[in-house]
Amino acid sequence: MPLAFSTLGCPGDSLAEVIATAHDSGATGLELRAAEGQFVHSSMTAAERAEVSRQLTSAGLSVLALASYVKVCAPLPEPPVAAAPTDDDGAAASRGTVAAFAPAQDPVLAELLAAVDLAADLSAGNGSLGQTSPAVRVFPGAGLEADLSGEELSVEMAAADLRGAARLNAAAGHARKRGVTLLLETHDSHPRGQDIARILAHVDADAPVKVIWDFMHPWRHDEAPGRTAELLAESLAYPQFKDGVRNAEGNTVTLTLPGEGALPLVEMQALATGIANAHGIADPWVSLEWERTWHPELPPVAAALAALKDVLA
Repeated sequence: MPLAFSTLGCPGDSLAEVIATAHDSGATGLELRAAEGQFVHSSMTAAERAEVSRQLTSAGLSVLALASYVKVCAPLPEPPVAAAPTDDDGAAASRGTVAAFAPAQDPVLAELLAAVDLAADLSAGNGSLGQTSPAVRVFPGAGLEADLSGEELSVEMAAADLRGAARLNAAAGHARKRGVTLLLETHDSHPRGQDIARILAHVDADAPVKVIWDFMHPWRHDEAPGRTAELLAESLAYPQFKDGVRNAEGNTVTLTLPGEGALPLVEMQALATGIANAHGIADPWVSLEWERTWHPELPPVAAALAALKDVLA
């Protein structure tokens, strides 16, 4: 069971402290949160990127994903500009009815292309570890409430689906060139497998796009784990583990240590492992997303990793 965790659970920690936590917990992979004020961010120089990559490789740690905050379904500040057909430069375009985007007119696409480069640079040592290829996590982030009505989609949500697919298609060429996979997470405006599937229906078949199954969000929006697994069977990269209890009203959750909440983590792991096995991956990643950055009252990430290992033992 190769174990990873997100640096979201290590607010304020240096790279050296994160490496120490990984070694103490038996983790061999990291989801590196990329934001200003963190030890990885888009403004890093080439030398800084190379040094982080060197330290992680020396420590025997793979970058499971660069956890960016790119929101691929976010509205444009102005209407998109039509672009030429897709080429391998990753500069623009998508096919069919999906609008085309160019980075000069779309700051979200520009941010995504920059994240692809950062992911590739920070993952430079992964090949020598034999663990994983570079990847960058993105959110849907449409700025809309999730559509749980079961009725026909609103015009706004349908347009958001197309924007997300268009940007993923537009970044696909550059991602391929850098050897990077784009990972769309079940989150915010698109929390369930069925929401993510709508976006993927418009993504080019050869685009390097997969999905992170954040176990919490489909579950708290009443999508059964088996249904999520069915919907993500052809696109799952890996799952993110967390736990919590549903609050009395609505679909909000109070986070708990793994094993102390209501999520069926063992069942979910079996479903995710079954998908991985069907694609020839015998021993898939288990990654903990511990939200201590947003909830400082939570115990340290080391306690959560220990609890997760106990649950899955």
